[in-house]
Amino acid sequence: GQGADGAVKVAVVGIGAMGGRMATRLLEGGNEVLVWNRSPARLAPLIERAAVAAATPAEAAAQADALITMVADPTALRAVSEGEAGIAAGAHPALLMLEMSTVGPAAVAQLAATLPPGTALVDAPVLGSVAEAEGGTLTILAGGPAPLVERVRPLLEQLGTVVHAGPLGSGAAAKLVANAALFGSVALLAEALALGRGLGLSDDVAYRVLSATPLAAQAERRRPAIAAGDYPPRFALALARKDADLIAAAATGRAELRLVEATRSWLADAEASGSAPRDYTAILARILGAAEGRRPEPASHGPKPPPDYDGLIVDLDGVVWLGGEAIEGAVAAVAALRGHGVRLFFLTNDPSISREEQAERLAAIGVAATADDVMTSASATARFLAGRAELRGRAAFVIGSPAFQREIADAGFALVPAADAERAELVVVGGHCGFDFAELRAATRALARGAELFAAGRDRAFPTGGGPEPATGAILAAVETASGVAATVIGKPEPLMFAIAREALAGCDRVAVVGDNLASDIVGATRAGLDAILVLTGTATAADVDAAEHRPDLVLPDLAALAAAFDTRETAV
Repeated sequence: GQGADGAVKVAVVGIGAMGGRMATRLLEGGNEVLVWNRSPARLAPLIERAAVAAATPAEAAAQADALITMVADPTALRAVSEGEAGIAAGAHPALLMLEMSTVGPAAVAQLAATLPPGTALVDAPVLGSVAEAEGGTLTILAGGPAPLVERVRPLLEQLGTVVHAGPLGSGAAAKLVANAALFGSVALLAEALALGRGLGLSDDVAYRVLSATPLAAQAERRRPAIAAGDYPPRFALALARKDADLIAAAATGRAELRLVEATRSWLADAEASGSAPRDYTAILARILGAAEGRRPEPASHGPKPPPDYDGLIVDLDGVVWLGGEAIEGAVAAVAALRGHGVRLFFLTNDPSISREEQAERLAAIGVAATADDVMTSASATARFLAGRAELRGRAAFVIGSPAFQREIADAGFALVPAADAERAELVVVGGHCGFDFAELRAATRALARGAELFAAGRDRAFPTGGGPEPATGAILAAVETASGVAATVIGKPEPLMFAIAREALAGCDRVAVVGDNLASDIVGATRAGLDAILVLTGTATAADVDAAEHRPDLVLPDLAALAAAFDTRETAV
């Protein structure tokens, strides 16, 4: 129980950047502190300061008067609170639980239902980052009955200032409101600056204008980072994107949040382009960078000469072939484009076939290509995961073809079978024809234990000569629905895949994307700041273009028409 000096026996579950600093503050306050973390190595500095390591979250709960959870997301909260080793298994009537993560009201309600009767719960997420956690100056948004909040106030005030937001769940709700405003203001600042640049204003003038607007404080605070292009992490962008997902989910059926959805999209773009570990304000770099490559010209439906492209990123399914059968005129078009000095790089969201096999298929229809001329969503996914230092060497459960599994294994990940999926720290999804309930169940269980979810794409279907076939997005929808976890997607339309393709065309001055799918090819090209050319030999029709939010720069009947447009250009010259 609580001593006369206010000290308590308190457990902290989740020793990350925030949880570790909060545990340190509690130790400095004279409390007996138990700690647990999924990665035990992080406990060493706290144990040196007299904290005691608990073997499981259940053990921490059984021994503590109060228990704080500070974890990444709702999935991680379920992983530490449920099951034989979870908090609920060790909770007792005298325990006071403080959920201080940013997980949203639904996760708080789920936690409350998980805890045994009599265990008190307050949701108390925080405003502030590592500096505030270290200095004990967090703003703590507490949700719960007033007497319970008052009971826990002395403990929480060792970490910061307590604001009683209302009944249980109100703290989580208040945190989402705060983050909606925070993310939106940064995104709006970036878009305002992007508009100024697009209209020919210097940044100096734009900042002077913004100083007379409600964005004045944000503009002044963010200007040095924008100028330096440096966004050292205080609040990781990947966590901000997670919070934006929580905001969107919490608002469903309650509020229409168009601005929040736009900000959420920018955060997802920035994360996919490699800024996940940077500060959330790296969204500024993403928006301003996209503005530099964006063009105002409307789509054209005629075969007029295209701009002077010297590089083309060409989709395969629906552009070059349908179901492996060459589209009429496509092979000759590739040869003609190359004859005009245009370099081609082939891109496909099909993760089921390796780059080598795709190159062999191209050669079989008469298109000279090697594996270096092709990128699949599988190879892009493997490259993305291998680039995340914190993920390297982890166990992964992979839903996908043998070729997809080889890509992930070759990137340095230990693959686990469905029977052992609960050991997985990653679940990686790619479309394949062997998907079944056993894979869905294995993925769901792995994610419930805290695994992270990644996918090669969101395409619902891909075109074939016999009609559409289910693609990665169809499988991913089942996994996300069953687990309640949102995936990080690497394939089209995410910018990362296009950025890698653009690197493959290094030396080309003008690069465009040629695709048949408005939702993946055209949206992806736009997000990546590249020209977008739509051909009508796959999923999209001319009527679809008029209703599209992201419209292509050029619409042509097929790849042959694009090659003919280059002929027209050279004749005109």
